[in-house]
Amino acid sequence: MVDQQLLKQDLANALNTHIKLLREVELIEADHMDAFTFMMRSFGFMLDRAPKVMLENDEEDLKYMMFQYYSLLNELKYNLILNFPYARLQGRTMSEVADDFPTTYEREMKQWWEEKTGLEVEETKQTIAIKALEY
Repeated sequence: MVDQQLLKQDLANALNTHIKLLREVELIEADHMDAFTFMMRSFGFMLDRAPKVMLENDEEDLKYMMFQYYSLLNELKYNLILNFPYARLQGRTMSEVADDFPTTYEREMKQWWEEKTGLEVEETKQTIAIKALEY
């Protein structure tokens, strides 16, 4: 299974990617503001507990948070492709922007959750398969 420090590093990378995104935004076109707002709110939910989890040494809480982060990031990518395919930020689609966020241990956290709960995690809750988002 994945070492706790590796998960914390992936979480730190996600936070750094988010900060970089916020720092580099120069202009958001009015027609694309709904997609940007949706994406930023999603990151807020995904990363809400990150500082607390990184300061503590609760391996279970860290794994649960990372499982949620990876799952919600995947769901965000689907939503951006399906609901906001037109939206761009600084010359890139919103889904391309979301691709910058790390997914290093997505499979391992899915496996951890399945072993912990006995539940099988589907690749997506969406009804449309998008090959580019499969891992």
